[in-house]
Amino acid sequence: MTKIFLIRHAEADGNIYRRAHGHFDGKITFTGHAQIECLRERFVGEHIDVVYSSDLTRACTTAAAISLPRSLEINKTEMLREVNVGGWEDKAWGDIEHDDPVMCANFGKDPAMWSVEGSEDYADVQKRMKACIDAIGERHDGETAAVFSHGFAIRALMCMLYEVASHETHKIPYCDNTAVALLFWDKGKITVEYRSDNSHLRNEISTFAKQTWWRADKELIRENLRYADFEPERDRGFLDKHCGDVNLFHNTDMKCMVFLADEPIGFMGLDASGSDAVSIECIFVRRGEMFASFFVQFIGQAAYVARKLGKKALLISEAAVNQAANQGENQGENQGENQAVVLLSQHGFIEFKDCRHKHPLVREV
Repeated sequence: MTKIFLIRHAEADGNIYRRAHGHFDGKITFTGHAQIECLRERFVGEHIDVVYSSDLTRACTTAAAISLPRSLEINKTEMLREVNVGGWEDKAWGDIEHDDPVMCANFGKDPAMWSVEGSEDYADVQKRMKACIDAIGERHDGETAAVFSHGFAIRALMCMLYEVASHETHKIPYCDNTAVALLFWDKGKITVEYRSDNSHLRNEISTFAKQTWWRADKELIRENLRYADFEPERDRGFLDKHCGDVNLFHNTDMKCMVFLADEPIGFMGLDASGSDAVSIECIFVRRGEMFASFFVQFIGQAAYVARKLGKKALLISEAAVNQAANQGENQGENQGENQAVVLLSQHGFIEFKDCRHKHPLVREV
């Protein structure tokens, strides 16, 4: 018999930027690293003989929580990868919901009926995940393995093991980042001892504690943003109301309006004239309970634009930092803490000085 801990990767860019990251190789977030530390503490004293992981960065980084303290090698394999979402890769979920609502619904509720250009079939994900667990179980009979994979892939396997039909996948909800399942493999038979256990995470660092999209038993709160080019006839009224310096926005070469479904909630002005960076020159995010989630998604969209243009870095100008600070004022968890500024530091922005942008913050994309 082989004991197998099946673990989802820690929080990564796609989870908070609300972008479709299947094979896209995103990085672990600030909160994700805190989750990894909690996972490491959970497994203190647990004997592990071998570690396997999806070869994607977010899974391998998480697997180090188990491998490093035990001086074990991480066995990387494509068999444990997330589903390939084809033409959806790195797109915003808000855009997908707006542009392809039927397939977006199928993806979560009936994945066997989901298909987009270049995507991987649901049944194929199930087959490769099952084949990988079988191979690990047979190869390490009598041992304990830690195996790291992804949300859709783990859910697909669980539906297979519990014999849950595609149209009834709501019976097997997605698991939180770093959630643990315990499997026993014995001569080809897999038994699930428990699944979706995130008891090692405090609420403040649980990704799912801050999101509603995954909840089958509660009312869904719209939280995924979509993006569109500025259209004067449609957007001028919102811009005039909320932009303190309209010229700052109009002087940028990429003008982006941001919507929650069909409701405008903000805008960004981007400058792509730099040789290796895109700069956020103007930003407005509507205040409210969802400010943090929305603001982070803006960063994700700007990073996406930079990647599409072949840039290496994302800047946010001093003027835009000041705008964001005014919007994030008094919305931090601690009194006197500015939420927007804290979020910028948590998402990799550091101080950078050059002659063109006075004191921008910069991060890699």
